Amino acid sequence: MKYNLIFILLFQLVSVTKLISQQTVPFSTDSNYITIWNGNNYQPFFIKGTNLGIAKPGTYPGEMAASRDDYRRWFSEIKEAGFNCIRLYTLHFPHFYEELRNYNLEHPQYPLYFFQGVWLNEEIEGYQQNLYMLSDTFRVEIRENINCVHGNSTIEFRRGKAYGKYTADVSAWNIGYIIGREIYPDEIMMTNKTNTSQNSFTGKVFSIENASASEVWLTEKLNFLVDYERTNYHTERPVSASSWPTLDPIHHINEPNRLEDTTQVDLSKIKLVNAPAGFFISYHIYPYYPDFVGADSVYKTYYDNFGANSYIGYLTDMKLHYKKSPLLIAEYGV
Repeated sequence: MKYNLIFILLFQLVSVTKLISQQTVPFSTDSNYITIWNGNNYQPFFIKGTNLGIAKPGTYPGEMAASRDDYRRWFSEIKEAGFNCIRLYTLHFPHFYEELRNYNLEHPQYPLYFFQGVWLNEEIEGYQQNLYMLSDTFRVEIRENINCVHGNSTIEFRRGKAYGKYTADVSAWNIGYIIGREIYPDEIMMTNKTNTSQNSFTGKVFSIENASASEVWLTEKLNFLVDYERTNYHTERPVSASSWPTLDPIHHINEPNRLEDTTQVDLSKIKLVNAPAGFFISYHIYPYYPDFVGADSVYKTYYDNFGANSYIGYLTDMKLHYKKSPLLIAEYGV
């Protein structure tokens, strides 16, 4: 009976994995959580994630030296540490996706999900801090990442970025895409100043109005991503744009460095036109940076089991603003 019960549980879990992979919208969102389709409805899924780069200890980040064996070992250690998800900043080499697929097929009851990051490259000739100058190259990056996640791309050799033949379809475990990086205040201000007529956008997936040019630009790229995957692979998943407290939509009177509170990007303005997979908010939030996290008099009134915790205060303030979407802390550290 014991062995039969284990077999039944494994069979059910494998069946759910197959249902997820066959579902057009395998992951979605509600106002608080990213959700997973279980065959009947969407269930809230609490993300316990770790960021993973292509570097390895003892090498320079630019060497991108993580090997197949490294990934295989890291996946087991990540799962043993209690994580259920990996966040990637950018595209990895094909052997990452191959090994992730192998790991998840070997552990169908406890797979490792991942968020695919689409890097926003600012190192292009003549870039003048205007995001609209990056539109064409960023769309190429978006298409490239989606194709690779679906195991449908070959990228020729290039320095400083992943390349190779991508044949491992890992889309069944891709919870969502997080586009961009920590955009600098100078980029936001220059973009808004240079493109004053760009204050609204309506696409097939998302729309935004009464917005800054930067908010319009990000919304258009999110719309492009979902529409491209929907059109070419007949599936879609939640999407977000990477941000940080420096660009949050809250005014911080206790911030001593005014550069950290000079401008903002508020994606709560985004409306869903036809987006069954939904949208979530993604921030890199550290407890010690910027200074307002620890300096705000209201945040100082928050406590946990260990005592005063202004970080909880800031997170509470952020969630009060982003009431309609899940708020994911996509980067954290001390």
